[in-house]
Amino acid sequence: MLTGLKTPLRPLLLLTLLLPTLAWSQDLRFTTLDIGQGDSAVLIAPGGCVALFDGGPTGSGATIKAYLKARGVTNIDMAFISHMHADHMGGIDEVDVGTDAVSIDAVYDHGGAYDSVAYTDYTSHFSGRRFTARKGDVYSLCGQVRLEVVAAAGNGAHVSDENAKSVVVKITYGAFDALVGGDLTGTTEDMETGIATAVGPLELYKVHHHGSRYSSNNTLLDATNPTVSFISVGKDNTYGHPTAECLDRLAAHNSQVWQTEDPATNSKWGHIELSSTDGDTYVVAQGTKSVSYASKAPDTQAPSAPGSLVATAASSTEVDLSWMASTDNVGVHHYNVYRSTNGLAYALVGTSTTTGFADLGLSPGTTNAYRVTAVDAAGNESAASSATATTPMPGITVTSPNGGESWAGGGSRNITWTSRNISNVKLEYSLDNGASWQMIASSLAASTGSYAWVVPSSPTTQARVRATDAFGSASDVSDGTFTITGTASPAKVIINEILANEPGSATDGEFVELVNVGGTAIDISGWIILDATSARHTFASGTVLGAGKAIVVFGGTSGIPSGTTNAVVASTGTLSLNNSSDTVTVKTSSAKNATTINTYSYTSSLTGQDGVSMNRSPDASATGGFVLHTGLSSLSASPGARVNGATF
Repeated sequence: MLTGLKTPLRPLLLLTLLLPTLAWSQDLRFTTLDIGQGDSAVLIAPGGCVALFDGGPTGSGATIKAYLKARGVTNIDMAFISHMHADHMGGIDEVDVGTDAVSIDAVYDHGGAYDSVAYTDYTSHFSGRRFTARKGDVYSLCGQVRLEVVAAAGNGAHVSDENAKSVVVKITYGAFDALVGGDLTGTTEDMETGIATAVGPLELYKVHHHGSRYSSNNTLLDATNPTVSFISVGKDNTYGHPTAECLDRLAAHNSQVWQTEDPATNSKWGHIELSSTDGDTYVVAQGTKSVSYASKAPDTQAPSAPGSLVATAASSTEVDLSWMASTDNVGVHHYNVYRSTNGLAYALVGTSTTTGFADLGLSPGTTNAYRVTAVDAAGNESAASSATATTPMPGITVTSPNGGESWAGGGSRNITWTSRNISNVKLEYSLDNGASWQMIASSLAASTGSYAWVVPSSPTTQARVRATDAFGSASDVSDGTFTITGTASPAKVIINEILANEPGSATDGEFVELVNVGGTAIDISGWIILDATSARHTFASGTVLGAGKAIVVFGGTSGIPSGTTNAVVASTGTLSLNNSSDTVTVKTSSAKNATTINTYSYTSSLTGQDGVSMNRSPDASATGGFVLHTGLSSLSASPGARVNGATF
């Protein structure tokens, strides 16, 4: 199944300040600092806002602060820590403390934890100021310089190498573009290839991993073709940085290399400082060397429109889109997906970096019009390709039982149905022609179309089955009632409902309800109902309790509700049920060897409300426990009837 991008683009975070960090500097400045074998760079916007990229190894703080002081910087708006290796983060906590301290408002890294002293010092020092950078985050320095996170923490891929998790930021100032990415990898756990086309042409490439053979791969360099490349490297490093392989790849792409130190000549060459007034041209200076460059012409060519757009209704709430890839002179960054329900106004519903998108959560029975465009790294958007799809209405039909059948209680029968655009079905049954419903199954695969149901042993001629879309509104009920016979089970009498706390103080309203949940009638002549003290009622000769029927014994005549036909008065004139606790028992006679039919001991938790009875849950279930009646229906009690007031 095609899936759309689930995370929306993050909003642009503007750091334009009312009082800039330093006086209006006029020029953009990007400086790769000479801090030996490590990494640290400073970006100053024309308006004076400042970003720091990495903090070098432990001990680099003094060098970083000295450069910032020389530039008049007293505050850093944001710092990006590419990854957790000490040569990139060891000195960051030294910058805003001690002599010439420069305050840091916030630090951004790829998140997670790392086992090192440098990491512990870093997280402790920046507690409350540390934030996670994620792909797609966009920031702005003084509203003039755009910073976009193009990679962080492997961009969702499972990578184990800390270098591969590096935070990579693309800097844009007019026609000038630069890339800063720590130790991002280009071979083992290759991350460079995945961001190549999204980055696009560059003026400046701050070379990954100090010029290691494992970074700056040809795919990245083919897509970016950086005019200049800055390498932060120590003259006495033991890693062989910068490697001949990396330098050869940069030379093959005609990128002029500048580096802070040179192991080949054991020389320190110093900070590499790039400045630009308008982004169209820029100057790179190091010591007495200074070279002017022109930025590449901005990319104004839009990608071709996506081809062969197809919209398919996958369900009543989902439309899947697919299309042929667009082409572009640099490369397609992503696709925009727009939707309209009236064919006039279109709204962006998501983006995709693949040639597919799943539009979810739609309304059934709606015609949706789509337009898909391609966007390149420069923001050029293609013409749109269009398609429409209508989400179907879900439907379900019960085919059996559908009225007129006679099913034996306790036996197994198949409930069958047909469905359209429904994934899951809920099944219920009613014994009273739909007045109340009980669950059969809460969620079944709709495609099966059948379910083996053990028919309840509750004789009735008013049974129905209902099938409902478990996640929607489609529903169908048996067209007519069917019969459930009781021949499959013997008589079984249970105490189903007790009211011990009568309404007001009229004890005549106390009652005990018995229900025959079996499949055959039973003669209960001579049976007795007892409380914990003594027998309170003896059933008269000739009393027969039919299958699925109820009989209620009240404390007195005045307590019997008008119209109740299946009620009798306690033969002793009272039931004498205690409100705090008591035991109700049904026996076959008063003899010592009489059989106990059913018994229940209740506590005050079920008698605390005047006029509220305790009832089996589910109603008329031989194994169900007792709960307050108000937990089953809106009625306080239902003597001689089901919990919802329907007849037995």
